[in-house]
Amino acid sequence: MRGAKKSRELALEFHAFGHPNVRATHRTTLEVTKDRELGRAGDCILAVSSEVSAADIPSEFADAIRSGWRVKLVISCCGFQDEVSGWGSRGLTLDGRRGLIARKSQFLSPDTFAIRCDKSAGDIRRDLVEALKGGGPVSLKIVVREPE
Repeated sequence: MRGAKKSRELALEFHAFGHPNVRATHRTTLEVTKDRELGRAGDCILAVSSEVSAADIPSEFADAIRSGWRVKLVISCCGFQDEVSGWGSRGLTLDGRRGLIARKSQFLSPDTFAIRCDKSAGDIRRDLVEALKGGGPVSLKIVVREPE
């Protein structure tokens, strides 16, 4: 009997902040932005002042994402946590400097780092969304895993 192939996994941890204008109601996307402020129209944005944008993702991660690896984003604030799972794609440029976008669709933009995701901003746990509205620190982790 042969052993199962062990898949590789990479993790990138970084920080951002919540904001009183977080609404998290968008049905197809979620975003973490490097912008410091958030207007009421930004219904997909979960956090501001992110340390990382798509262009800041280290090359080993970017290569894995562009190779179609599984992508997971874990969002934590004030003891509340949720996660979003999706996929990378060879079509992702990962050269956007404004933030990180995860999409339920397969639409590609410079800030998109994951597509075909299982959640959008509107699907995030409401207790976490309320915590994000407090404006406190947000811990984020992107985990990319090689498909088995």
